[in-house]
Amino acid sequence: MGIGVLLVLVSAGLFAVVPLAEASNRAYAGASACPAGTRSASCTTTAPAVVKGAVYEHSGKSVRYWLLLTERGTGIARRVRMPRRSPVFDAVHAGDTVALTYWRGEVRTVRFGAATQEAWTSPADDGRLPAALGFVALPFGLGALLLGRWRRRHPSTAAHAAPWQLTAALVVLLVLGVLGATTSFLADAVRDAFLLVAGAAVPVALLAVLFVRWMAGRMRRAADTSDIVPVPPTGRRCVRASVYGDVPYSVAGFDHLVVGDGRPAATPDPDGRVARRTLPETLTVRCVRSLGPGDPEFWPTAYKYDCAVIECRDGDRTVLIAGRRRDAALILGALTTAVPG
Repeated sequence: MGIGVLLVLVSAGLFAVVPLAEASNRAYAGASACPAGTRSASCTTTAPAVVKGAVYEHSGKSVRYWLLLTERGTGIARRVRMPRRSPVFDAVHAGDTVALTYWRGEVRTVRFGAATQEAWTSPADDGRLPAALGFVALPFGLGALLLGRWRRRHPSTAAHAAPWQLTAALVVLLVLGVLGATTSFLADAVRDAFLLVAGAAVPVALLAVLFVRWMAGRMRRAADTSDIVPVPPTGRRCVRASVYGDVPYSVAGFDHLVVGDGRPAATPDPDGRVARRTLPETLTVRCVRSLGPGDPEFWPTAYKYDCAVIECRDGDRTVLIAGRRRDAALILGALTTAVPG
């Protein structure tokens, strides 16, 4: 919970920075050109400069791009950092003339012919990074809060066993977060990212609700075993099934059951011809149910929602037999039908 609160607060702080950065961007975009021969913090000044070189400066895994320039007329040498290689940085060569736009004493824009590129100090993109980081932090923070609340209400449940409803909510948050973070950099304006996320929230949430309803119906059908009744096998069949319990015929890797050929027998052979372990006549059926919390962990993965568990007793030991629902009736019939002999 503490991490979730921290991430939400960090996200809120980052989002709070965006309007301040955007205010600076609007002031820069709305600034008019200064009168000839004057400079002021409230207006922009354009001056020509000659390119002396372009430098790549490696810093760890990142690269900084610097233009080495000399202003015409004043001879002032400048080192202007560019945020990326295109469109101006890669296009210019030593001796080319570019136009520098100053605002509040800093080079904000570099123009070369028809190409224009904002400098690193330009406020045009100042709101993009905090907005993107805020969109990244928010879903993780809200997800941590949701997960923490669920665990408080279900303290005895394994930490990894979060319900699929919670998983659906986390996926929605992550989708919106990734969408917001991506569009923060790609959209024409940062506010477009917020508008896009706000507009996408409704259809994404609607899809999540439809998925939850579909999953709920699927789970209800999986939990209903009332339609599984014994069907005596009319011939030899080898079906996929697992026997679990403290008994000699419960063997790891024996994931098939032979029915219709005498007593049912567990086997690792899909054809049921070798290594058969016969289920004894002392094995009695108690009930048929769906998957439960105490069942082997690999059963949900192996059978998913197409699973029925036949709960049996062999003396004082509980024996569980898991199989596909369409095979459960045959297994049940083989267990409850007397074998001639």
